[in-house]
Amino acid sequence: MVENPLAVEQSKNGNGEVEAQALPKYLIDPGLADSVRRSLPMLIASRRCYLCQQADDERPEHGDPEEFIERIADHCSQEQDYMLPDTPLKDAIFRVILSHRNEPMDADEISQILTDAWSMTPFPRVTTADIVQRLLDNSLSYCIAKVPEPEIEPAIEPEPAAELESEPIPEEPT
Repeated sequence: MVENPLAVEQSKNGNGEVEAQALPKYLIDPGLADSVRRSLPMLIASRRCYLCQQADDERPEHGDPEEFIERIADHCSQEQDYMLPDTPLKDAIFRVILSHRNEPMDADEISQILTDAWSMTPFPRVTTADIVQRLLDNSLSYCIAKVPEPEIEPAIEPEPAAELESEPIPEEPT
C-alpha cells in the first residue's frame, strides 16, 4: 500500500515544535461487532447490490462476512447504485471500507474517495478529512474501530563487553 504523504496530522510536542504524526487507520472489527451484539454478516450483506441480495439461497446471518466483503469489492462496488449521492455519510464510509476489502484506511483516504465519487453530482457534499475523522471516531454501530498503533519497544542498548585482561602468552624457549 502506498503511504499518502498528506495523511499526517500536525501536533505540538512538549517543546512547542510542530511534528507530523500519521493519521490513525480504521477497519471493520468483528470483535467489536460481537461486543456490541451486532450481526456482522447481516450488516455487511445488506450493503451488497440488489442482484446479489436477490440471489441469496440462505439467510445472510449465517454467511461468512469475508465472502460478502470479497463479493462487494469485486462486484457490488462497481455497480452504479452502490454509493448514491444521497447515501448517509456514515454508511458511505462503511461502504468505502468494504469496497477496499476492509484494509485499514485513514480519514484522508476515505475523504478523497468520497470527494471523487460525489464531486460531479448536482448537490456536492462536504466530505473533508476532518468530518470523516469525526464520523470514524463515532462509528460504533457500524463496528468501525481504530487500528491499534504498534507499540514501540524501547531500544535496548547492549551492555559494553567487559574487557578481559589477558595475560601475555609466554613464549616457549627454543
